[in-house]
Amino acid sequence: METVNQLSERPLPAEVQQRFRQLEVARRFTRDPEVVRRILVRAPNWVGDAIMSLPVLAGLRRLFPLAEITVLAAPRVAPLFVAQPGVAEIVRYPSGRGKWQVLWELRGLFDVAVALPNSMESALGLWLVGVPSRVGYNTDARRLFLREAVSGRGKLAGLHTVFYFLGLLKALGGIAAFTPPTLCLDAEEKASAAQFLAEVDLPGDGPWVGLSPGAAYGPAKRWAPERFADLGRDLQQEFGARLVLLGGTEERPVADLVKGHLQGPVLDLVGRTSLRQALGLLSHLRLLVTNDSGLMHAAAALSVPLVAIFGSTEPAATGPFTSRAAVIRHPWPCSPCFKRTCEVGYPCLNAISVTEVLAAARPWLKDGS
Repeated sequence: METVNQLSERPLPAEVQQRFRQLEVARRFTRDPEVVRRILVRAPNWVGDAIMSLPVLAGLRRLFPLAEITVLAAPRVAPLFVAQPGVAEIVRYPSGRGKWQVLWELRGLFDVAVALPNSMESALGLWLVGVPSRVGYNTDARRLFLREAVSGRGKLAGLHTVFYFLGLLKALGGIAAFTPPTLCLDAEEKASAAQFLAEVDLPGDGPWVGLSPGAAYGPAKRWAPERFADLGRDLQQEFGARLVLLGGTEERPVADLVKGHLQGPVLDLVGRTSLRQALGLLSHLRLLVTNDSGLMHAAAALSVPLVAIFGSTEPAATGPFTSRAAVIRHPWPCSPCFKRTCEVGYPCLNAISVTEVLAAARPWLKDGS
């Protein structure tokens, strides 16, 4: 297995440690860590959230070194946990009635379980599985279904979501260090992606630059398609960049708009790759220019340089968790509104110019760092 980032620990920032001390746990976890052999983690349902939760897996491995981890995950995010250290099994958690059969088949198998989503359903599911120690935030009146419920999540306001997820580990003894979100690819995945790009019939031999113009949340997170196209043309002219469009099937309409405005050579893979294939391709990019999206977090967790464009959301909480990123945001008096659409014409996004994004991209392409 090949890790793109070094799986290196960092001490928790002092402010984070101070905030964690303000959290309260309903019942003290008293079990001997060495008798905990199987842990169930209910993963978040969205790609970005799932990536930001990866440090919890590393934290569980430190707290329970003899335990195997099973991840219960929606099909859309399950591939993210392939090849992650300590993950022994990934169980796909379907929508609809099939979920109850999945939960029934997991009954009695686990010593500890962690509900990362804040939903009632995630806590109820761990209770139905019959796990003796069930950890989650005390939200949505779900205290009844959690044994080690963590209260006071409002004390974490303003921290990055990575630390929000890590706060749950206080219920199991807490941690003083953490591993940043890191996605792992095996050698075959990387080689396959490299071969695919080498065989693409696209003019030039400049750096591969990804454009991710979509965002599942809504238009308030999407920079204008015509500006993505203008940026792409500038990157082609200045650096001979070979452009690749990336995103899910639902982002097909936005990608078509970018292609229509670009009117030049581009490798369009929107909706045409699996998630693992997209990760392999991301790992070979010199740069990704992206809205606040799941692919933004994936690039960060693969240590790929990126320029992240923010509109209605707050980068302090959900920005790329990496030093290899430039975040561009023009806050408005109403920012961050966290809305999907905007009644006043998306002024925060419209204030971001092509010139500004190009300037942010230029250092990564000049020195190839």
